Amino acid sequence: MKISDKVRRISRGITEASVIMATPTNKGILIRLGFPPTLIEEAKETDIIIAVRAQDQDSLNLAIQKANEMLESPEKISSGDEKKSKLTDLDSALNAMPDANLVLISIPGEHVKDISLKLIDRGIHQQIFSDHVSIEDELEIKERAVKNGVLILGPGAGTSIINGKGIGFSNAVKEGPVGIVAAAGTGLQEVITLLDQCGIGVKHGLGVGGSDTKEKIGGLMMLECIKLLEKDPDISVIGIVSKPPSPSIQEKIIKHISQQGKKKYVLAFIGGRQMQDNRTGGRIIQVGSLASAVLAFAKQAGNDQFLKATAKTSVSQEDLMRAMEKEWTKLSDGQKYIRALYTGGTFTYEAQVILSEILPGLIYSNAPILNVKEMASSLTSEANSVVDLGEEEFTQGRAHPMIDPTIRKLRIIEEAKDPEVAVLLMDFVLGYGSHPDPVGAALREIREAKDLAERGGRYLSVISHVCGATGDTQGYESSISKLQSVGAVVLPTNAIAATGAALVALRGKGNIEKIYSQYLTLGGEF
Repeated sequence: MKISDKVRRISRGITEASVIMATPTNKGILIRLGFPPTLIEEAKETDIIIAVRAQDQDSLNLAIQKANEMLESPEKISSGDEKKSKLTDLDSALNAMPDANLVLISIPGEHVKDISLKLIDRGIHQQIFSDHVSIEDELEIKERAVKNGVLILGPGAGTSIINGKGIGFSNAVKEGPVGIVAAAGTGLQEVITLLDQCGIGVKHGLGVGGSDTKEKIGGLMMLECIKLLEKDPDISVIGIVSKPPSPSIQEKIIKHISQQGKKKYVLAFIGGRQMQDNRTGGRIIQVGSLASAVLAFAKQAGNDQFLKATAKTSVSQEDLMRAMEKEWTKLSDGQKYIRALYTGGTFTYEAQVILSEILPGLIYSNAPILNVKEMASSLTSEANSVVDLGEEEFTQGRAHPMIDPTIRKLRIIEEAKDPEVAVLLMDFVLGYGSHPDPVGAALREIREAKDLAERGGRYLSVISHVCGATGDTQGYESSISKLQSVGAVVLPTNAIAATGAALVALRGKGNIEKIYSQYLTLGGEF
C-alpha cells in the first residue's frame, strides 16, 4: 500500500496505481478498476502486479520505474532518515530489548502458538493481532498464560489501550477513571471516542479477541482482565464491550462481577437486554448497544456527566424524525432498500441488530447474525444488505478497508446504480493505524454516487457516522464537515445512524419507540 501511494504521488499524470499481490480478491478489484482482464488473469497468486493508469507515456514509464526500484530496495519506501536495526529472530529481538514486557504479534495464525508459548515461559505479556489462530491453540495459549500470570490480548485483537496509550487501531483519547475489557475492536473504539467527547477518559481498554467469550475458551482472559482492573486504584468504572457471549460464559462473568467485583460496572452485550441490577445497589448496569453503553458509563460517573453525555451523543426521536424526513421526501417511489458498507465488524453487527427490529422482510449480510440471511455473494448486494468489508473474502492478500478504502469506493458506485437503493449507510473510523483521511478518500465516490442517482431521476441518501476523537490526526470535526459538504447526513453514533437509515427507507413509518428504549437511551428505570 505504501508503494502504491508513493507511485500515485510521483506525477500528476498518474491517475491510478496499485502495486499488490495477485490474489483473486486483488485481481478482481483491478478488473473493476478498469485494467485489462486478460492481462490481470495471467498473473499467478505468487506474483506482484504493478498496475498503472497514466495520462501520458512519460508518467507511465516513471511510475513503473519507481515501483520496481521500491520493490527491489524496500528501504526506499520509508520517508525521512528512518534507521531500523535488523533483527532476524525472536531471541535477538528480546536480547536487544531485555526490559520488554509486552510483545505485539502479527504473523500467520498457524505460527502464533509456538511464539506465544515461548514468550509466556519468559513472563512476557502479548497483544496478538493475528487472525486464524485455531480455537485449540488459543485455549492452550490462554490456559498456560493464566498459570504464569501473563496477559494475552487477542488473538484477533486489533485495538487496545494500556495506561492511556493506544495499540493497533486505537484513538487519541484522554486518560481517566474508566477501564474496559472488549471482545469487539471497533466497539471499543466507538465507546472510548464517545466517552472522550463527553470528557470521560479511559486508562485501559483491553481487547481479548472475539473468541474469548465462546464456550471453548470460557472467558479466560476477560476474567483475568477484570481482576487486573479491579486492582487498579485509578479505575472507578469497569466496562465490558462484546457481542453476546455464550450463555454460560455470560452467566459466569456476571456472577464473578456480582460476587467479587467492588467497582461500578457497565456490561454492553450488543443486542442483549437492558437492565440495572438492583441487587447490587445499581453498581451494575447492563445495556444492549454501544450508544447506550456510553450513557451508562456517564451515569455511573454522576448525573452531571450523564446530562452532558446525553446532550453530546444522543438525538431525540423528534429531532431524528425531522432530520430524516428531509431525506425521505426526496426519494422516488421505487427506492426502498438500505445498503450498509461497513469497515468495522462490530458496527456491522450492531447495525444488523437494530435494522432487523425495524425493517420488514429479509436482511442480508456476509457476516449474518440470527434472523439475518447470508448473502449468496459478498460481492453483490440484494434487498437490504449489511456488508462487512473487513471480512476475510475482502482482506485476503490486501490491507483492511480501514487502511485501504479501494473496495468500498468501488462498492459505493455499484450500489448507487441500483434504482431500488434509497440509502447508503457507512462508518468512517479515525485514529492510529487507519487511513490518513478515510473520509477524504471517499468523497469523490460519494459525490459521484449522488450525481449518478440524480441523472437517473432519483435521490440517494447517504447516512454516516464518524468514529473518532477530537485528538485524532485525521481531524474529527473536519471529517464531519467534509461529509456534510457532499450532502451526507452525519449522526453521532452508529446505532443512531442505523436507526436513521431505517426511517429514511421506510419514509418514517418504522416503529422506533422500542429501538430508543432498548438501544438509544437508558430508559425510565434509570
